[in-house]
Amino acid sequence: MITCRRAEQDDAALFREVRLRALKDSPEAFGSTYENALERDIDSWREQIQSTVSSVNRNTQFAFDGELCVGIAALYREEGADTGDIIMMWVSPEARGSGAAPLLISNLMDWASAVGMSEVLLNVTDSNERAIQFYLNYGFVSTGDIVDCDASRCLKAIRMSKKVV
Repeated sequence: MITCRRAEQDDAALFREVRLRALKDSPEAFGSTYENALERDIDSWREQIQSTVSSVNRNTQFAFDGELCVGIAALYREEGADTGDIIMMWVSPEARGSGAAPLLISNLMDWASAVGMSEVLLNVTDSNERAIQFYLNYGFVSTGDIVDCDASRCLKAIRMSKKVV
């Protein structure tokens, strides 16, 4: 059974491990690279986890299949903003289709509603058809904007949004 939980203060090592797995598995899905993430020291991972745990503007969720972490997603908003951005989303290949992705997004959307957001936005690389279809099925719509995700790798992303209910 897939479960999800919000990141906790002691999750720096877990965050690093899952983020590195995500970047290695799906490099085209992210604006950052495995090589750059690998260079970060553990203190930078701790700082990022601490910033999400201690902030009312950030929520990072982990998905688990038993004890194994099989996914991650994060929703951040700027101070005072009524919209937020899903800045990362990944489910391990062996857990795709298991319900982990909808559960991660559902948890983030529930949190967005609880903290008063009116809209959630995201960028999804234009070559990631499976992710685009997932977001469309979940009720996200294209804003019509195409953005540079990583110009050095010629990655373009489709901007999508969903109203928070």
